[in-house]
Amino acid sequence: MYSPAHSYKRHSGFTLIELVVVIIILGILAVVAAPKFLSLSEDAQVSHVKATGGAFKSGVDLARAVWAVKVGDGPAENLPVFGDSDDTHVDFNVNGWPAQHYFTDSEEAPKLDNVEDCISVWQVLFQNNEPTVSKSGTTDETDYKANYDSSVPAVCRYDYTDNTNLSITYNSNNGSVVVDSDPSS
Repeated sequence: MYSPAHSYKRHSGFTLIELVVVIIILGILAVVAAPKFLSLSEDAQVSHVKATGGAFKSGVDLARAVWAVKVGDGPAENLPVFGDSDDTHVDFNVNGWPAQHYFTDSEEAPKLDNVEDCISVWQVLFQNNEPTVSKSGTTDETDYKANYDSSVPAVCRYDYTDNTNLSITYNSNNGSVVVDSDPSS
């Protein structure tokens, strides 16, 4: 016979063991998944530097192609490469590679020989000033910091500000652009 007084109510919920198992599973997932998510920022930085280096190399090669068609041999100053305005002209060294960008006709054979030249080449190749660059050692908030080491002539290094182990190196002697994309080097 059924009596409401004797019926047992079934309680719904989780037992302590079930909760502990769920917590252990979540802990294991966190240990396995967390490092993958933590390295996403570093992966994004590496991708940014690789993309910027590729764009820089494309700009160098495009400028070189214009020089080859219009000049073909030796240095050139204020050669219109990216348009007709003065801020799109490039100065080429004796090897035919972008060496600087100035509005004067004061050099017979332009050379990339200081950090200001490094910045000027960057700015003329990236016409919209993105990504930004400034001189190394300044407090300017820019994407890259330009360096020039006079012991290695005609070579610029652009360090990525968010991770200085990442950099782009431009050699105006031969037009090479090398991207250091190892965040731990």
